[in-house]
Amino acid sequence: MSTDVTGVSPTAAAAGGAPARRRPRLGPVATTALRLVLTLLGLLTLLFFLVRLSGDPAAVLAGPSATSEQLEEIRTGLGLDEPLLSQYVAFLGDMLRLDFGESVFTGEPALDSVLAVLPATLILVVTTVVTSVVVGIPCGVLLARAGRVARRGVSFAMTLAQAVPSFVLGVGLIFVFAVNLGWLPAFGSGTPATLVMPTIALAAFAVARTARMVAAELEQGEDHDYLRTAYAKGASSRRVLWRHALPNALPAVASAIVVEVSYLLSGAVVVEVLFAYNGIGKRLVDAIFARDYPVVQAAVFVIGVFVIVVNLIGDALVRVIDPRTTRGSA
Repeated sequence: MSTDVTGVSPTAAAAGGAPARRRPRLGPVATTALRLVLTLLGLLTLLFFLVRLSGDPAAVLAGPSATSEQLEEIRTGLGLDEPLLSQYVAFLGDMLRLDFGESVFTGEPALDSVLAVLPATLILVVTTVVTSVVVGIPCGVLLARAGRVARRGVSFAMTLAQAVPSFVLGVGLIFVFAVNLGWLPAFGSGTPATLVMPTIALAAFAVARTARMVAAELEQGEDHDYLRTAYAKGASSRRVLWRHALPNALPAVASAIVVEVSYLLSGAVVVEVLFAYNGIGKRLVDAIFARDYPVVQAAVFVIGVFVIVVNLIGDALVRVIDPRTTRGSA
């Protein structure tokens, strides 16, 4: 039987035996983006139904002395008299237009109200990440390479930082630095002084996680051949650490920090409320207690988009730092 230059016989090709074409596949970044967008949609859907089970905002807005006619008028104005499914379809359409309605109490567009306080939260998150890197990496090096006494001291400090909740640490900071010493303001936002205690309270756990991740990566890499080669060429322990061992530990550390940024937002909610820091976390909690549905939905949407952007940037950053991840997924 004759075959063509491709090695596939004409008969087999005619009978449908030609090699099947490979289906196009989404790249890893596109797959991550799609997964995160679907997660955001599911989160907003769950939130839509949960907030409507928490109570009637019309009763809160009208007060205890309102008549049934007044309550019905407010519900009509808010669109709460429609069937729940109709409300959900309208909600999805509004979300695509980035129109979450107006705040029940202030009348301000809900999304504008949330975006107005977003920069304060971003500043808090950035200072926390910088602190976790600047403090966590040296602590991780000490955990892996310092003497026994120093390692025990750093290990105890990191364990304490992981064990103490952020709100407990925050109360302690307020008692010491604001009440007793009077060095820092206990509440507020907008000045560098108001950032110090919220950053410490939020960064303590992140510093400990970063330090332990760095220490684990350095200890795992001690038996690698490239380190033995560097030592064989006469390189000092300090040079091997900073020029070879630590740079090879950075991709895993960068991945951990990216994941940590997402968790920082949940911690920021508690810290912002504790310090009366005017960020998106405090705005979300205030809206929940006031049953201000539009602001709650807008705040969760902004937080979800922020998490998506951070994860995409982190995924791209890890691929730049460690090209092996790109080759491995190819």
